[in-house]
Amino acid sequence: MEKCSSQLKETSEKASINCQNKFPEGISSCQLYLSSPTYRLVGKGKVHNTSGDLLHHRPLPDGHLKVSVDVVLDKDALLPIPDIVSETTFLRDAIGSFVAWPLDLIYIDDEVFAQGSQQLSQKIGSRQKNKRDLPVTSLPKKGAFVPRYQISLETLVDSSDMATAGAIRLLDMEEDIFGYSCTETIGKEDLEHIFRHQELGVGVIHTYIQFLYDNFMRGNDQLSNRFRFVSSSLVNKALICREPDSCREYLVKRFMASRTNNLYLWPYNSGCHWLLLAIDPLKEVVYFLNSIDGEWTNYPDMKQLVDTSIKVFRSQRQARVPRTKSNNITWIKVQCPLQRNGIDCGYFVMRFMREIINMNQIEIPITYFDEYKCAHYTRLQLEQIKEELCQYFIEKRLISI
Repeated sequence: MEKCSSQLKETSEKASINCQNKFPEGISSCQLYLSSPTYRLVGKGKVHNTSGDLLHHRPLPDGHLKVSVDVVLDKDALLPIPDIVSETTFLRDAIGSFVAWPLDLIYIDDEVFAQGSQQLSQKIGSRQKNKRDLPVTSLPKKGAFVPRYQISLETLVDSSDMATAGAIRLLDMEEDIFGYSCTETIGKEDLEHIFRHQELGVGVIHTYIQFLYDNFMRGNDQLSNRFRFVSSSLVNKALICREPDSCREYLVKRFMASRTNNLYLWPYNSGCHWLLLAIDPLKEVVYFLNSIDGEWTNYPDMKQLVDTSIKVFRSQRQARVPRTKSNNITWIKVQCPLQRNGIDCGYFVMRFMREIINMNQIEIPITYFDEYKCAHYTRLQLEQIKEELCQYFIEKRLISI
């Protein structure tokens, strides 16, 4: 800690507390940089610029702001200040938690866009002329598909208070979805990530889960009894490392709600990547769907948590299993569609969940469902998921003029 503090002293002195005024008040999506050993982008998250804010019940160091970490782009990046409460030193272990970050190494997303494009730096004045800022990999010019719900939602956002950096909406999620009632926070930046086809945070993934519940499972006893969800806010890479007991207790509690064979869909964020686990706790089978073709052995903390939770669940329901099976949980790597860039993982996970529920099967074929089998999803298939999300935001009236 002393060594790290001395290294940061020069950085902290460059930015006085008054530098907080350069950030919008409230919560804003941001990019996180480090300056040593090279100046580089290492992650994305949200900066919390609120009066009297504390970090783990302690005042923030001078020249720092509280940041929640959503995405890690450099898996070997160290935290500027190690978290002595959770004993966390790597950025990848801070996913879903708060850390202190130097002011001059935080960039609000809008500032980054402005630095990279003269058009975007003047977007307030030119936005009405150029309504859509599609990402580089845009849809074909000749084609029938028009993302009308994305265009409509972006128009609503620009015409409402959500156009202000730091603006948020709250989405209530009922107990049946994750086993507890909660409120999901959706920021303007989350919507921008959808519009610009960027990496997705947990708020967007959870909103799509509520869409699936409302449009497929609500009122359908067969689907609602067959499929359940695991909260990525309560079980993620950071919490597994920091609070493994609470993660295990939550998973076991979810499994104990099983009355018949259930398939639990869990979008898991490893720190810089989304993948999907589909868990059948009664049959003790875990389906592993990874759009970058990695192995589950690359995620030992996650695998150990799942195996332990299933064994505790087995013990609590007093199940008898063959001695040869007692220490072996069946893991199946599904040959699912694979992504071809470093952005699409969240969109793939949402489409995986939709297709699994639509097939209405507990067992997932190793070679994936014939109806959806392909080497890669097309851009149009991912745009369809984004359209469903945007239509859902509009129908829920989360954005109003």
